[in-house]
Parts: sequence; structure tokens; C-alpha cells
Amino acid sequence: MDAPHWALSSDGSGWMIYHPQPWMTQLVETKPLDATAKEWSPQTDGAPEEDRCLFMTFSNGHPVTEQEISRFFTLHYGDCVERVYVHWPQPKDSEENNITTPQFGKVVFKASWIPLVMTLCGKRQIKFMLDGKTLWCKMFDPQKAQAFKRNGAS
Repeated sequence: MDAPHWALSSDGSGWMIYHPQPWMTQLVETKPLDATAKEWSPQTDGAPEEDRCLFMTFSNGHPVTEQEISRFFTLHYGDCVERVYVHWPQPKDSEENNITTPQFGKVVFKASWIPLVMTLCGKRQIKFMLDGKTLWCKMFDPQKAQAFKRNGAS
């Protein structure tokens, strides 16, 4: 499958994001550039990490590795992944809730528009299948992540 790509609309009113899945193609309106604006640099002015992320959950007993996730998004959407985090839980002393396989993670993309395009149409979650394993993704919420850390989870 081809990666999404940009093209200037024929009337010059904006950029069109063409996607291999036609329902994900959209027009992005543009305005004239300000000649006095500060020059933008992706190294110093890029979007913060939380704006370039999708939060992922995995089915119990069907963990997905960082390499599988990175390979999946690269194969389907091109060179778009900056890094992938998968939370590997610490083994507990008791038998209760002794989950030893990862249940969630986060994928960080190189650009902030990538997770937005993937979750278009107002969908709260999007489902991907990786080698027969279900991967549920939604926009990353940094406030929930901070609350999770404050409550003693690692």
C-alpha cells in the first residue's frame, strides 16, 4: 500500500492529503503566507511528542512488540514512525493480577498530522490487525498519562 502524500489543489486553495484509503483523503485549506513570519525549523519548532502520538492497547495474552508495531505502520503508511513504547509490567509477588505481558503502549510519529489522519471521521478508536493480533489505537491524552504516573503506576 502506498503512503499518504500531499499535492496542491488545482485552484490553489489548499493542500490535498491523498491516502491509499480514499475515505481518508481530505483537503486542507491554506491562507497566504506572512512575509514577516519567523522561519520554521522542524528540529526546534516541531509539534510536541504528545501531539504526535497514538495510545495503543493490546488484547490480553496477545502482546505486540515494538518492532512489529513499527514495521506495521512503516509498511502501511511509509517512513512515519519516530519511536514506539510498549509497557512491560513488573512481575507481582501475588498470583492475583499477575499480568506479565504488555497491555498498552504508545507510538510516536514524525509529524502531528499522521495520528489525526488515522483517526479522522470523529472516531474515538481505530482498530488495526497485526499478524492476527488486535491493536486498538486512540489519540494520546497526556493528562491521563500524568494521572497514571501520580497514582503510583510505572
